[in-house]
Amino acid sequence: MATTDLTPERHARDSTRGVSQEGGLPELFDALRWRWRPTALIALLFVVGATVYVEHLPSQYDGKALIAISPRPTAPNASSDTVRVGAPKYVEYVTAPATVRQVARGIGEDEGTLRDAVSSHVATDTGNVTITVRLPSPTRAARAANAFADQALVFSRSDKLLTAELVAPALAPDTPSAPPRRLLEAAALLVGLMLGIVASLLLERGRPRVRTWRDLARSSGYPVVGRIPPSRALHKGPEEAFSDIQAASSFRILRANLEPQLREGNVDVIVVTSPSPADGKTTVTTLLGEALGRLGMRVLLVDADLRRPGFSRVTGVAPRPGLAEVLRGEVSVLRAAQEGWSENVWILATAHDPEAGDLLARRFTDVLDEAKESFDLIVIDTPPLLSTDDARTLATMAKGILLVVSRGTLARSMSEAVLAIEALQAPLMGIVANRFKESSTPYYY
Repeated sequence: MATTDLTPERHARDSTRGVSQEGGLPELFDALRWRWRPTALIALLFVVGATVYVEHLPSQYDGKALIAISPRPTAPNASSDTVRVGAPKYVEYVTAPATVRQVARGIGEDEGTLRDAVSSHVATDTGNVTITVRLPSPTRAARAANAFADQALVFSRSDKLLTAELVAPALAPDTPSAPPRRLLEAAALLVGLMLGIVASLLLERGRPRVRTWRDLARSSGYPVVGRIPPSRALHKGPEEAFSDIQAASSFRILRANLEPQLREGNVDVIVVTSPSPADGKTTVTTLLGEALGRLGMRVLLVDADLRRPGFSRVTGVAPRPGLAEVLRGEVSVLRAAQEGWSENVWILATAHDPEAGDLLARRFTDVLDEAKESFDLIVIDTPPLLSTDDARTLATMAKGILLVVSRGTLARSMSEAVLAIEALQAPLMGIVANRFKESSTPYYY
């Protein structure tokens, strides 16, 4: 992973370049990744509605009768060519309005219904004429088809060149011919998915998410000081994280980008926060602490999320005694702090405390003053900035703030977090882009 260039010229250049270089199918798949729930819901509702409608459609049955047209024996000049030329007139006769009216009267069917139900065609280069009648009842369909066939036979008696013969009378069909329910339901599924995808894309356009680290720099106006790739090693705990070359390199780069600010700005308290939960701020806090501890700095990692503490789960240390007891004056910082998994790293964990907000506001400044006597740097893991007031309280006490933003975060949430930090006049050191995939792997070794 290449080191991020933090010069103003490079940052301005990135700001004018655009949000993302992605497009086409990658953009579509990424939108569906974040908006699959509305896509699935819309598709499900459409398919269920279409299925209910299709299943309630009345079944239609086809009655089919087959007559054969052949040359009349008494017509010496009639031939197969005569059949090819003359057979189509039988098709026209069967579907003619006069024939339909006569058949409707004979079998007691509605003339309009019968006109729409009857069809006829002749097979190519043959004299075989098929008469089809589609009606809701198999018995009615067969009876009507045979009635039309009888009319065709009567018509052939006046034909001097051709004669007609009933080859296969219509029988009542066992299965319906229409509607094609399975085909319609499959089409409904396809249309439902397409509607869901379109809706997801519209939602994504209305509420865009950050997909590349360049999006963060352009939208926030602050440099991206760290780019943490997705890695399985990060899920195994801090003890295993530095065994992964990409994860270790990314935190060393983050450390290198912060070193000038640590030296020049006399930064001894860093608050690590994020716009929303599950952005990975606890992981960033712990591994940044290890990276700084490897330089020989005595680093204290503080879990200041008294509502949903995570240090004890991630690092395996006991939550008591911890920050909550220190804030209540029951124990000192040095007694509550526990040695971490790495040299020069100490952990001040905590357990849930219902009075989190008031305790932090009243006593956390005293805790920091006490910790500064024994440690070179204090890195504080806070609640999400937009979820509670605790993170804003702690931000005002920090010498530097890191905002952790994970891939797929709503751009609006990230912008609101930046505005909140600026409103507090807190020093934002930069953005840490978490779980952002790199287009390549630029490692020399």
